[in-house]
Amino acid sequence: MQNLESLFQSFETGIRSVKATKPKEYLNKIGLDYAELRIGFNSGQFHHNKSQEAKDEFEALGMLKKSDAGVRKEDLTAYTVFGRYGLIFPLLSKENQIVNYFALRFDLESPKEEYLNSEGIYPSYPNLLTKRLYIVPTVIDCASFLQSKALENRDAVIAMHSGTLLPQHLEAIKSLHELEEIIIIKR
Repeated sequence: MQNLESLFQSFETGIRSVKATKPKEYLNKIGLDYAELRIGFNSGQFHHNKSQEAKDEFEALGMLKKSDAGVRKEDLTAYTVFGRYGLIFPLLSKENQIVNYFALRFDLESPKEEYLNSEGIYPSYPNLLTKRLYIVPTVIDCASFLQSKALENRDAVIAMHSGTLLPQHLEAIKSLHELEEIIIIKR
């Protein structure tokens, strides 16, 4: 059974590939380091040479959608791939399982940001002992903040979902019984 966790491992392998020069150049341009953060690269080919059963599993996860595009062989199905040729960031559940992806499709005329679904928190649910919580508007802002090493002991940072606090964010904040300060960073 395919799941978002095992698929993300393949994306992490993808970003380390010698062929992944454009994603690495883009990360360098925006100042993020895939060696320090959990970032993957989706070339859009994870489903190639897979069984129909595997493709059905990817479709159930939301990673593939059937398409009307033409195909070379009659017995093949065309698919649209979530986050194709994009940087992939994992969002986690309370149990630290990957339940969602944020994709930054950087190679388009205008970069496009998209979520697979509305679950999870990036980079993770804050530790219950958090005293100071930073809330930032986007996953990219959050990744930059994490990499800056500005967080001190018992600090945490979370990214809003497209600039919005979802129920899981509010639930996570309410669970922080030692929280003394919330700092909201706006653009």
